[in-house]
Amino acid sequence: MQTTNLIKTAAWFSLIGAAGLLIWWFLMPVFLPVSNAGTDFQDMILDPDWIPLNLAGLVSTLFITLGFPAFSFYKRPHPDRPGSAGLLVAFTGLILFTGIQYYETLLWPAAASADPGLVGVTGALVSGDPGVAAGLLVSGILLGTGYILFGISALRAGTLPKTPLWFLIAGAPVFANGIIFPARTLGLLLFCAGTIWLALKLRKHSNA
Repeated sequence: MQTTNLIKTAAWFSLIGAAGLLIWWFLMPVFLPVSNAGTDFQDMILDPDWIPLNLAGLVSTLFITLGFPAFSFYKRPHPDRPGSAGLLVAFTGLILFTGIQYYETLLWPAAASADPGLVGVTGALVSGDPGVAAGLLVSGILLGTGYILFGISALRAGTLPKTPLWFLIAGAPVFANGIIFPARTLGLLLFCAGTIWLALKLRKHSNA
């Protein structure tokens, strides 16, 4: 009973997280001046809608992080080595990605209020510092690699439906590492679709 409740809770975390990510992503161009981000990035960060919108993205990412481990252990108390590696690597990538969301949501506006130049496109807190760029790169690589390993392991085990696994395998690396907005959008759609599909599968299993 306790395990069933944990699976159900994790499924809800994943459902809410994936839906929240989609809402966050597609509301940003509506409420923020993203078309001017290339030249006036700091103006977008200082926009009054920046913090509430990105808080939604931060909470959604946290929910996905909390819900993800249940996918790895679904009908498999002991995943194989690729599965275990995928769980560890992807979970680490999700934690780093959540940390980056926190950094961008709350620290960027605070820094911009003191010195807008810090959060310009080439500012020290965006792309002007190699350490910041490295954090983004490492997070994306870990997240994408982890989901690929997890997906391959789950496909081999045959415990989860194949289509959403392929969505995650294709979507996670593109969203986490994409630079072009349309490519990241496609990656996010695949990633969230796969997450929602698997979460519904877990809910159905826990209610059986």
